[in-house]
Amino acid sequence: MVQKMFLRLVCYAVCLLPLNNYATPTTQMWSLQGEAGSFAPAGWSHLEVPALTRVQGVRMKLVINTLVDERFDPVKGKKAALNFYQMEDTIAASGLIITEGTVLLADLAVAADLPLRILEKNNPHVLRDVLPKGTAIYGLNYTTSSKEALAMVEKQEKYTTALAVQYQKRRKQVLSFMPDPTTHSATTYVVRSGDYLGKISSRTGASVSDIRKWNKLKGNTIYPGQKLTVWKPKGAKVTTMAVAAAIVKKEEKEVAAVRTSKNENFLSYEVKPGDTLWSIAQKFPGVSADNLKSYNKMNELIKAGEHLKIPTQMITDYSPEKYPAAQ
Repeated sequence: MVQKMFLRLVCYAVCLLPLNNYATPTTQMWSLQGEAGSFAPAGWSHLEVPALTRVQGVRMKLVINTLVDERFDPVKGKKAALNFYQMEDTIAASGLIITEGTVLLADLAVAADLPLRILEKNNPHVLRDVLPKGTAIYGLNYTTSSKEALAMVEKQEKYTTALAVQYQKRRKQVLSFMPDPTTHSATTYVVRSGDYLGKISSRTGASVSDIRKWNKLKGNTIYPGQKLTVWKPKGAKVTTMAVAAAIVKKEEKEVAAVRTSKNENFLSYEVKPGDTLWSIAQKFPGVSADNLKSYNKMNELIKAGEHLKIPTQMITDYSPEKYPAAQ
């Protein structure tokens, strides 16, 4: 009887002990969660130690940027989480700290004679191949001499300089295809149904060739909803140029076409003696005789003086400059 009462007292005393006395996370219990760089909880977590948010990590003086997210550091990340939640810190310090300057992870892998993928796996906090000064590296099993470290830093500086030169070269190349940003501003034009490059040129004041160049268009094909970059002088307003209908005269050149004011989606062509639907279609690339019959609701019989509608959407090389209005 006394023995049973003693066992009950022991169990009761154990239950009353503070939980923190047992909150000593072991290495096997830690795991990674979330995505590096996110504002949500991410990095090392434990059953009793949640992962830190980005704000909490910064508050614990962890480095979080595009190169490193120390919430995922096998040592710093765990220590920061334990300290933030006021748990006992049982994580031993380890790893190689980069102190000389910025180096490349690939150079360290070569120096340590390790596969790069192994080094990347051991260092989930490293987001890029570039390691800033102060970054810790784990699983290296190699200590660099001051001379080797300085050589790596110098190599990285040359690499960074080469990238900057390449960037400036590419930037000048891109800027050569567009106006000076100090005098012009870029606007986005959304293609609407019935638009063609010539019509957009009339609306924006930019030439068809410039619109092609700015948007890397090889031809005249565009589609509704497509976004085009159009540059215009700063302070200038984009206006729609009104193109009035004109009477086609007999002495005009062979392709006498004019956009009507009632419908800007077609041209008006006056049939001349000897014309056929086929010969008329040949004057407008992309338009067939069947298109003319269908669009004008007619058969193959046409007569001189008759006006046919030519849909501008079908003309592959259409622009107001190439098909000017009759004078």
